[in-house]
Amino acid sequence: MTIEEYGSEVLALLKTHLGLGKVTFRGSFASGEVDECSDVDLMAEVHQELDQSFFDSLVKCLEDRFGPLSLRYDPDYRDNRMAQGLRINFHDLPVFWRIDLNITSDRDCPQKWPAPFPEWSVATSAFWNVAWAVKRSKRGGTDADHYMVCACEKVKRPKLDYSEENALALLSELSQFPDVDGVLISKLKNSIECQQPAERDAVTRARWPKRRQDTPEARNEP
Repeated sequence: MTIEEYGSEVLALLKTHLGLGKVTFRGSFASGEVDECSDVDLMAEVHQELDQSFFDSLVKCLEDRFGPLSLRYDPDYRDNRMAQGLRINFHDLPVFWRIDLNITSDRDCPQKWPAPFPEWSVATSAFWNVAWAVKRSKRGGTDADHYMVCACEKVKRPKLDYSEENALALLSELSQFPDVDGVLISKLKNSIECQQPAERDAVTRARWPKRRQDTPEARNEP
């Protein structure tokens, strides 16, 4: 399955599951700048309360199709009962193929779900900074160092510039944190270790097309 096929399948699945709701691409799928390191950014507008039943049903739908998953709820929506951001990774798919799904509803919910709202894992946030450093390096970007520094700052360790060796070392440190998904760490390590030397030395714009700069929000907290 290609990233394009995966994104299209996710979109179709969500449209079917959410019924009358509206689901659209945003980000690279909307702009046509998709590559093998793209995540799948979507926006959904629904006519249901965003309660436990809604999210349990949504997670089951995704797990039934794509297998075990890792889920985070975006804390930016902690106090909003009519909107939520979800970040979803499947253990059986490439680590970069994350679903970033923002959901808004026209119906208020008596209580925000999940309750209590989970704390944002700093170590997991640092992990995603490392993942984005790897992604930017693969694409031939110049800001991989930025993401590595962000990751180091979050876990209060000396700053590291980006290199494959430094990324692997930092991932090994992050694997000691109990709130970081070990499957995702292993998959990211494998994506680094399995790269051929020729690929490491010659990432070209032909392979990784020129892309617009990431937003400040994404640069600090992907």
